[in-house]
Amino acid sequence: MSFLFCKAEHHLEVVDRASMTFRSEHKFVLEAISPSRFFHHDYFWTGSGAERETLPEVVSEIDDWGFPQHRVHGPLIVEGKARILVVDLGRTLTAGEQTTVHFRHKMKDLNRTFEPMLRVRPSSQVRDRITLKVTVPNWSGLEMHFRQFTHDTKKVLVSRKVEPQELDGGRLMFEEVIVNPNSGNLGHKLEWTHDET
Repeated sequence: MSFLFCKAEHHLEVVDRASMTFRSEHKFVLEAISPSRFFHHDYFWTGSGAERETLPEVVSEIDDWGFPQHRVHGPLIVEGKARILVVDLGRTLTAGEQTTVHFRHKMKDLNRTFEPMLRVRPSSQVRDRITLKVTVPNWSGLEMHFRQFTHDTKKVLVSRKVEPQELDGGRLMFEEVIVNPNSGNLGHKLEWTHDET
């Protein structure tokens, strides 16, 4: 691994009440462990049915020539539910140097295979904090739970209900902040259920 994750922020939004359109946003504060230019962004997508899967958009500052400093390098690699995206940071970072990598992504789930959760991998990858946010319609019977689990056995160690913040337009946002996530085998997720209407 070429980078240490200092902070990670993840926000998933279910745009429509039928759960077919999604937006996500991810920000990582990275610190180079060794001289590094390329960042591998690994994520999972359980939705399906779109004819062509969209690439995440890299949000970046502009360099002196008017080009984004961070750019997607090569195609999206798809293997089952796993996705790998390589980002060119525009220059080689020296060991100890930090940068922020920011993604926005719009997705479709036409075949309704999306699993209703926002999950992150083991917390040894992040030194300072992980922020998980989910924004959803105010569905009937909606319940959101934060769960901390072992990555290898999937055993749930912490499970608690999360209360929403009310947003405009009848939408709800749920947030969980994990501070000093220092165990290498722990995963974290916001997971929800609601009445089918």
